[in-house]
Amino acid sequence: MRMRSIALIGGALLAASSLAVGQAAHKMDKPMTAKPAASAEMMKPPPEMSKISSLTGNWHCTGRTLASPMGPEHPTEGTVSVHSELAGRWMVSHYKEKKTAQNPMPLEADEYWGYDSAEKKWDRIAIDSWGGWSAGDAKEWEGSSITWMSEGMMNGAKAKFRDTFTRKGEREAVYKGQMQAPDGKWVDAWEATCKK
Repeated sequence: MRMRSIALIGGALLAASSLAVGQAAHKMDKPMTAKPAASAEMMKPPPEMSKISSLTGNWHCTGRTLASPMGPEHPTEGTVSVHSELAGRWMVSHYKEKKTAQNPMPLEADEYWGYDSAEKKWDRIAIDSWGGWSAGDAKEWEGSSITWMSEGMMNGAKAKFRDTFTRKGEREAVYKGQMQAPDGKWVDAWEATCKK
C-alpha cells in the first residue's frame, strides 16, 4: 500500500511538473517587447529617494532601551553608518551599539529604506543581531517625521512595531520605537538621538 501511494504521488508530481514546463515553454513562444526608453527609466531610483540622501554618512547616537523581557532599562550609545545601495534604490543603515556594564548585550541592526513608486509609499526592512526582523511601510513624510508600521519577529514571537524617525535639521535625528502590547496599546521600547 505504501509503495502504491508513493508511486501515485510521484506520478502526480511528474505530471504537474510536465504541465508547468509546458506552460512556461508556451509563454516563451511570445517574445517580450519592452520599450527601451521605459526600461531605462524604470531602472533609475525613484526621485523620492533624494529626500533621504542627506542621511548618508556616519552618526553617533545616544539613547535608552526601556525595560523588556530582554532586560532592564539601560542607556545606549552607538554608531550608525548610512549609505545608498543597489543602484540608489535603497538607503542602508548599519547600527552598532557599544558594549558597556549597563548594556552587556549590545545590539547591531541593519535597516533598508526604499520608495515604492507603484504603491506610492515608503518600504522598510529591519534585521538585528538578536534574531529579530520586521518589514513594513510608511505612507509619506509628515513634515520632518516618518512613521513606520511594521510586523515581524522578536524573541521568537510575532510582534507589531511603530517606529518614528524625526529630522532635527541636517545633522541631528531622533528615532523612537514602540511595540504593540497584547492589549493592543503601543508601549515605548527604545529611543535614540543621533548626530553627525
